[in-house]
Amino acid sequence: MNRTSFAILPLLFSPLAHAHPGAHHGNLLDGIVHLLTEPDHLAMAAVAVLAGIAGARFFRRRSEARSQDTRR
Repeated sequence: MNRTSFAILPLLFSPLAHAHPGAHHGNLLDGIVHLLTEPDHLAMAAVAVLAGIAGARFFRRRSEARSQDTRR
């Protein structure tokens, strides 16, 4: 498949994606409470935090390895 096919592919499946039921209006505090109390939002936040930690560890180890290689 070429790049155009990959660009069009998400458009074909986007009608299948649905948000969870419930209203999303209110002030900023209501939005924050909503994000911190919904299990699906908490799961995605946990995934993002774990990916960030893993990425930070990877790049830290990589930079330490490179700095040790340049010292030799």
